[in-house]
Amino acid sequence: MRRSARLDRRIQAGAAHLALAVRDGEHAWGELGSRIDEFEARRFVLVTDGTAPPEQLARVRALAAARAPTVLHGLRARPRGTAPATGGRADAEALPDGTVIAVGGERACAVPAAVRVPTDLAAACGPALVLHRPVPAALAWVRSDLLAAGPAARTRAGLVAVVRHVLAVCPAHYPALADLLTPGAAHDARTLTALLALCADARSALVCFDPDETGPALALGYGRGLAAAVRATLGPVLAPGDADALGLLLAAAVAARLGVAARPTGRAHRDLLARNGSATALPAGADLDRLVAAAVAATRPGLLLLADLGRPYCVDGRLLTPVDGAVLRSAVVESAARPGRPGRVTVPHSRAAGREQDGTGSPCGRDGGRRSVETGSGPAGTAVQQKEFPS
Repeated sequence: MRRSARLDRRIQAGAAHLALAVRDGEHAWGELGSRIDEFEARRFVLVTDGTAPPEQLARVRALAAARAPTVLHGLRARPRGTAPATGGRADAEALPDGTVIAVGGERACAVPAAVRVPTDLAAACGPALVLHRPVPAALAWVRSDLLAAGPAARTRAGLVAVVRHVLAVCPAHYPALADLLTPGAAHDARTLTALLALCADARSALVCFDPDETGPALALGYGRGLAAAVRATLGPVLAPGDADALGLLLAAAVAARLGVAARPTGRAHRDLLARNGSATALPAGADLDRLVAAAVAATRPGLLLLADLGRPYCVDGRLLTPVDGAVLRSAVVESAARPGRPGRVTVPHSRAAGREQDGTGSPCGRDGGRRSVETGSGPAGTAVQQKEFPS
């Protein structure tokens, strides 16, 4: 299937809907101006979190100001090491009256906004796609070529969000994503557009029947509570995206400790994260006691755990499993870097080679030179071989 750097998707949740438009090229700015026009605003509030490239922020501001009075609102600085957003939910910060346009990363796009212009992959795959109430209709507008031209560290951080979707929602894409990921995180606009399509389609499939995100759509936030605890305690010493990677690994470790997984999933988690160049263990010297305390606080409502890839664990009709401090401590200790075990593992990567079982124990095999993996494709658990992302 031929990939394109352009994409249109619609996400519906109850009465609310969001249009995702992914474009490339300078000519696309004119379309954004036309889409902004459709909101017929009397006043725009341009919200930013300080992460947007100045030229992109200036361009969006000029488009808005040409149509209605526009004020710039910078979100308050947060203490270093805190979470940028919780499950795509907004900061509790009062905004001036007007139609909100959010430009920037996860914090900016977590604000209930009519128009969202994410400037990094993590925001585009996550909070930019959330249907925030009370906004009944919204637009997420993404320049795929600008995402591709951004720093590799930000792209690598955003790819952890894609890994989350594949592990928790659509594991049929596991082999294709494993083939794609490299520590260099150099991906073109077409590839990033395909990954955005994957995340948008996963969200659309879940929130269509779970608009309040209290049921199956909880899988979209898999590992985020534990990631928030990691970020709050270790944020300053971590690379971008590593807190989210460690949150996924801790969630897999908790599931293994509780015995809720039908088969071990930790190897699959580590395989994808290692291929991406993300952290695969807590850093040496981490304050484990402080991290355990933060994890206990962050997971009081319970944790979404995976019984298998793409299949959340459910007991007594609940998808959030209570986890006590002892189990969390065991998971944290297990995930800590130890002598002879690096905190970051790079998995050898070559598209040309038909892979055999690799050193991480990931589910890969040799099949006429094609990489394949048998995984569940959701509740039905159907075995699937998948090579291409949606376009």
